[in-house]
Amino acid sequence: MLMMVLGIAFLALGSGMDTIFRLRMGRLGHKWVFLRGGTFNYREYHQVRSANGWAGWSVYVMWAAYVCGLALLIAGFSIEFGTHPRGRKL
Repeated sequence: MLMMVLGIAFLALGSGMDTIFRLRMGRLGHKWVFLRGGTFNYREYHQVRSANGWAGWSVYVMWAAYVCGLALLIAGFSIEFGTHPRGRKL
């Protein structure tokens, strides 16, 4: 159960950081940053970050949080519910 909670927490952290990056790009005049979904290009963020004094490592932390969150969520579900059905034996 702890692994699933940590997985959800890491996914929430990654989503929160993604929202911050999109808000920053929206303030610079990029339109439709929230409607672009998965097509949001983080290269654009890296191109304007140094001019605005933003850190570049935070994007990598966001992606690491997503990957760790998914891994922990999958492992937590696997441990909690197992890989074998718990039905009646035939």
